[in-house]
Amino acid sequence: MIKFLDKIIHREKFPAKLFVVASIASLFLFGILFLFLKVNYLGIKEDMQISANNDYDITAEQTDPFITKVPTLKDAINKPIINSKDPSIGSPNTKINIIIFSDYECAYCQKVENILKSMAADYQDKVRIIRKDYPENKITSFSWRASLAARCAAEQGRFWDYHDQLFVNNSSLDPDLFLNLADELNLDKSAFEKCLQDKNISQLVSDNIVEAQALDIVGVPFIYINDREIMGEINSNELKKMIESELAK
Repeated sequence: MIKFLDKIIHREKFPAKLFVVASIASLFLFGILFLFLKVNYLGIKEDMQISANNDYDITAEQTDPFITKVPTLKDAINKPIINSKDPSIGSPNTKINIIIFSDYECAYCQKVENILKSMAADYQDKVRIIRKDYPENKITSFSWRASLAARCAAEQGRFWDYHDQLFVNNSSLDPDLFLNLADELNLDKSAFEKCLQDKNISQLVSDNIVEAQALDIVGVPFIYINDREIMGEINSNELKKMIESELAK
């Protein structure tokens, strides 16, 4: 009986050692498996992130082929728009169109416009002068209100007379100036005042501003002699040379 118990005791010692060894080996293998799975998970996650970023970039750069881009005025023009809405001097059938973007608060604009008017007289039916408004883009500013007032004078056929008086009086910021000038020129004051509130007339000034911005005009006076561009002050001799050059074409 003693021998039998001794055998059992000695047999149990071996499984205990084996259990310890097996446990250590299991922990070691589990650690290796954990590291392997973690490395693979991080690699897959990084690949997914790269893929997601690539997909985002591609999506951002793609445009819907079924969406048509609405063209802006900037896309549509590379020179001034010539129509009957803007005041002009000369025949519409002339070979040379001189377009000036101007502002009633600009001293250089006044000088250049005077030169242009003299050119129109010298060349008569060979040259047409077209004036476009490019005032401060603020409806409460003097230059904006001056442009609007001149447009209202144009409604009564007195644009150029009113235009000249605005330049003469552009140092006066009297809020009654526009009505006083209308009185001096014997304009229909009631119609004039009503015109100053007319959104359609105001839109003419806004349209000129939008046109100037579409042409990337950043300062006044800015002149086009047909397709030739001139920014800033210019004298009579320089202007005549350019006109003669255009006539010779």
